[in-house]
Amino acid sequence: MSYDPRSIAFTAELLYPPHQLRADLVQSIHNTLYRQPAIGYQNFQVAPDGIHLTNLPQAPGQISSASFAWDRLVLREELRGTTVEDFATRVVNVAALAFPALSIPATLAQQFTVRSLIAPRHFRDGREFLSQRLIAPGNDAWNTFGRPLQSLGIRLVFPPHEPARDTYHVRVETWPQDPRSLWIENTGSFAGAIAATEAPQLANHLHATYRYLTGPVCDFLASLDTH
Repeated sequence: MSYDPRSIAFTAELLYPPHQLRADLVQSIHNTLYRQPAIGYQNFQVAPDGIHLTNLPQAPGQISSASFAWDRLVLREELRGTTVEDFATRVVNVAALAFPALSIPATLAQQFTVRSLIAPRHFRDGREFLSQRLIAPGNDAWNTFGRPLQSLGIRLVFPPHEPARDTYHVRVETWPQDPRSLWIENTGSFAGAIAATEAPQLANHLHATYRYLTGPVCDFLASLDTH
């Protein structure tokens, strides 16, 4: 691994056939999860956009939620020190419980997002690294804007490539909270149904998304991170 990425956010979107949500069934899911502190949620809320299970933030910016909509289940863990293994356990267990309870036979498609921070080795400012190595039009070109640059980034899309059927959307940006760091993100989109009885397969997609970020994406950036 080229860097030691610090994961700060994980998201999973599990799409399923549209159906009418029943609050009582989701309440039963919440009650069962509540008895499992490692993957449970403290709060239950019915809202116009769906039904949300959440944990109270212990610090600014923290998010821990499972949101049920008419066509998808979205799980988020942000700024909570969650590891990829922790999130995989949560996704698999929540899906394995929720889908049978809601009579959902399968997830039709899945999308996983991993966000991490890395620190370039040879640049004290992430803006310098991106502007000089990844986006390098020369100083004269940057001076055309007539003012200092606060942040910048790029977005890359890698379509399916045999034999893989997944698509990766990669973003690399500066991080305003710490100019020394770079904010990197990979969103993996996976077409194809996964039956409710095969929920452990969801972890494979999450890990594939994570490995692409910590592998090829970090390797590419490291190749530019030189004196």
